[in-house]
Amino acid sequence: MSSVIDDTQLLFDAEFLRKLERLELLARKVFRGLIRGEHSTPRRGRGIEFADFRRYRPGDDLRYIDWNIFARLDRLFLKLYASEEDLTLHVLLDTSSSMSFGEPLKHDYARQLAAALAYIGLSNLDRVSMYAFSDQIRATLPPLKSKRQMSAVLDFLSAQPHGGQTDFSQPLKTFASQTSRSGLVVVISDLFGRSGFEAGLDVLRFAGHDVVVVQLLAEEEIDPPLDGALILVDAEDDAELKVTVDAELRALYQRRLQSLLDDTAAYCRRAGIEYLRASTAIAFEDVVLKYLRQGRLWR
Repeated sequence: MSSVIDDTQLLFDAEFLRKLERLELLARKVFRGLIRGEHSTPRRGRGIEFADFRRYRPGDDLRYIDWNIFARLDRLFLKLYASEEDLTLHVLLDTSSSMSFGEPLKHDYARQLAAALAYIGLSNLDRVSMYAFSDQIRATLPPLKSKRQMSAVLDFLSAQPHGGQTDFSQPLKTFASQTSRSGLVVVISDLFGRSGFEAGLDVLRFAGHDVVVVQLLAEEEIDPPLDGALILVDAEDDAELKVTVDAELRALYQRRLQSLLDDTAAYCRRAGIEYLRASTAIAFEDVVLKYLRQGRLWR
């Protein structure tokens, strides 16, 4: 794959492109031996036909278990269906101001992660579209289908600035209303927003999409390197908070953060949303491979 990125743009440099190539080879190993029915999400309806069975894995949709086989063999098998239509992967990228934090920036890490997912999708003959949002959808890349179009993905992601307040409801409603074909939606965000994220994600589910949430946190948010008297400034509305950080306050912050993360994971489990939490301290390719090995993104 040839690079069209300016040499001064380190986000998608030559080393990044080499990582994508290696990531594709590893992804192919994951997919090897899997039929198309397992690669796409099983669905009922027009254009869907039975393809095969495979052993049940934790997290699979119980609706597709073949209970007749279970009665005979006392083992759980899933029915796989092949669709006449390609799977469409929609990547929704949070570009709000809260993503402009950390080292590396969550914004940069999220764009690299989005590029990696798009590359694997295009390499496996899926359609891939991109959306950048904050309080509204800021930019859209229409569905692409060829790996030769990967340069368009990189150009799109490189051009996305960060800024604006977070609002999940309005942009995700807009996306759902503009998307005629349901597919796999991957939302990459820190999920930080005063109005919450649940209503927006519910819109995606009710529109018939399979939803994956990648909650991205900076390492500095997980374990803040702060101490003493400070003035904290909200990245999105410039609100100021005067605090004195000591060991007790730091411990309280981490307990509340963990509670918030646990609540987020619990909501996703109840809603049938695949949930992955990632830190910018972890290499983006490791995050992608973890999910691929679990069979979560394209099954």
